[in-house]
Amino acid sequence: MRLAEADFTTKERILAAAESLFAERGFDGAAVRDIAARSGLNGASLYNHFPSKQALYEAVLERGIQPLLEELVRAAQAPGRGPAAGGRIIEALMAHLERTPLVPRLVEHEAVRGGEHLARLARHWIRPLFEQGLAALKASPDARRWSEDELPLLIAAYLHLVFGHFAMAPLLAEVLDEDPLAPESLARQTRFLRKLSQLLVGPPSPHPEGSLHEAQ
Repeated sequence: MRLAEADFTTKERILAAAESLFAERGFDGAAVRDIAARSGLNGASLYNHFPSKQALYEAVLERGIQPLLEELVRAAQAPGRGPAAGGRIIEALMAHLERTPLVPRLVEHEAVRGGEHLARLARHWIRPLFEQGLAALKASPDARRWSEDELPLLIAAYLHLVFGHFAMAPLLAEVLDEDPLAPESLARQTRFLRKLSQLLVGPPSPHPEGSLHEAQ
């Protein structure tokens, strides 16, 4: 194995261990020595790859959230918008989070604890997700069924739906008696979210009460 490949593998191992511990304990509770031990390294070796705990935390968030931002940017700029485009976005987001399933739990952990790291997480990562999501939503003519002040609430609902499946996975495993992160469970959840997205951002119903009448 070439040196560059070995270095990449070590960094990925560190990021995976850090993602796991940050999700379990939050930024403050995850000690560098524990991240290093879970990576099969010592603290000094870890610092050869990341200069500080903060830098490692940011790298975990960048690996987990930056691709989501990029997907939403593409969605806002792409032709062929509408329910089908919304379904493609859902598929892309779920596929990425399948590869980094603990990032939503990390976000949830910081949301519950609050404090300095929550503020930075919100400003630097979650707010851009909201902004790009809004841009993609406003580009869809079918989103006109929602008022201007409801669009941020719709983005928040999408965030809950997508992130929530991963963040609540341990609880769902107990409730449903299955692994919510197993490939077949994620495929089923993706299909469900596609259908739900078509209801949320689809052609407006001719009935004044919308989906309520459709369901009756």
